[in-house]
Amino acid sequence: MEREARRLLLLRRQSLIAEVARKQALRGLAEALAAEARSHTLATRSRALVAASAPGAGPTTGAALQARAGFTAGLAQLAAHAGDAAVDAARQRAWQAESLTRAETRARRLTERVDNARAALTAAKAQREAARNLPLARKLQSRGQD
Repeated sequence: MEREARRLLLLRRQSLIAEVARKQALRGLAEALAAEARSHTLATRSRALVAASAPGAGPTTGAALQARAGFTAGLAQLAAHAGDAAVDAARQRAWQAESLTRAETRARRLTERVDNARAALTAAKAQREAARNLPLARKLQSRGQD
């Protein structure tokens, strides 16, 4: 019975650790999803600003064209970096989703093992109680026959 109790205690501790790991994986997935969304939004807005910064109709100066070209190039570079960050965030999201799946599977298995260990402990207690009552029943039975 003591062995079953120790096993149940160990499995409960492992279950707590697995639950913490599951929550961390869930948090990591949420952070990766948020990072991916921010990167996509930044890339989309940057591309829209690049498109909107096209020179307008009418006369303009060379300095204004040069400033606009520098601004547009900076926005285009920002959009490219944001697009790359979105791709990286998508990879991170996939990895975090996989980690969450593994953590949930481990937690589920440990829950099953805890249930089995609890049942084994209950059976061991019942068996011990039955063994304790058996000699008394034999003594009472032998006295009745005398």
